[in-house]
Amino acid sequence: MKQLSQIEECPKCAGREFGRGKQNGYAVMLPINKAMSFGSEVEHIICTSCGYIIESYVKKPEKFKGTME
Repeated sequence: MKQLSQIEECPKCAGREFGRGKQNGYAVMLPINKAMSFGSEVEHIICTSCGYIIESYVKKPEKFKGTME
């Protein structure tokens, strides 16, 4: 995730300050149909006022190419 989203306001509390975080431990997104893949960490944009997760992204989207076939 190179840049923050263009969102300006939290849809839940109208907060205007955001932070980034990632899931800890084994909380990775694994591609379907790729048995030997280690997957990718999931990163989030979070409202720092209420904790609402605004958006989520995988750190390495290229690992999911070809999984819709």
